[in-house]
Amino acid sequence: MKENEGIQIRKASTDDLPAVYVIEKESFKDPYPPFFIDLLIRLNPETFLIAEEAGKTLGYVVASQDRNAGNIVSIAVAPMERGRNIGRRLMEEVLHLLKKSGAETIRLEVRKSNIGAQRFYELLGFEYSHEALGYYGDEDAKVYYKTLTTQP
Repeated sequence: MKENEGIQIRKASTDDLPAVYVIEKESFKDPYPPFFIDLLIRLNPETFLIAEEAGKTLGYVVASQDRNAGNIVSIAVAPMERGRNIGRRLMEEVLHLLKKSGAETIRLEVRKSNIGAQRFYELLGFEYSHEALGYYGDEDAKVYYKTLTTQP
C-alpha cells in the first residue's frame, strides 16, 4: 500500500516516551501515567515498538513475555492516523518478535465495550476466552488468546 511506504516500525527509545504518552492520553479513558510508560520500556526494550513516519510517532505497541507466554500490554494509534493499518503492522511485528523469543501463546485484555478493538484482535487470530470482572475498575474486560503455531 502506497500510503504505508514511509511508515517504519522500530524499537522505542526513551526519547519516544513523550509522544507515546500523548497518544496514550488521546486513546484511553484511563491512560497509563508517564512513570509507568517509562517502566514498560525499561522492562520490555525488545518488544516496545513505535510506528513512525517522517520523524512523527504514529502509534506504539508494548508486550511483555514470561517464558513461553506473551502479553500485549498496550497498543494505540494516534486518532488522526487510524485506518492506515498501522495497528496491524505493529501487532504483526510484535507477534513475530515474541514468537522468535519463544512465546507460544499471547494474551490480551480489552474493554468489554470496545467492540472495534475486539474485532481487530479477532481478525488477527485472537480468540475470546473469558471475562475478567472489574478488570478496568469501572468495566469488565474480555480476555483473548492467540496460539503462535504459524508465522503471524
